[in-house]
Amino acid sequence: MEISASGSSVTIDGNIKTIGDYNSIRSTIQGIVDGGNTNISLSIPNSISLTSSIIGYLLKLAKKDGIRISTKIGDNRLHELLSELNLLEVFNVQKA
Repeated sequence: MEISASGSSVTIDGNIKTIGDYNSIRSTIQGIVDGGNTNISLSIPNSISLTSSIIGYLLKLAKKDGIRISTKIGDNRLHELLSELNLLEVFNVQKA
């Protein structure tokens, strides 16, 4: 997995599956939030899943911290997962 950020946009390329992936994603997003951004745009073009720790972190940002998250998903399996978890609206998910 590779992660890149520009402003308040974060692109996560590759499958997300390890604690190291979680730590990289959390560190990157937290840096954006700590910089004062209240809107984050995530692009996840080819991961088939998200770990529960990432889902939990994103839920905390959206529900507790009031961060607006917009997410573009490339893989239908990830879209279906987020749909089953009723997170499409919470994470403002769109298919890329």
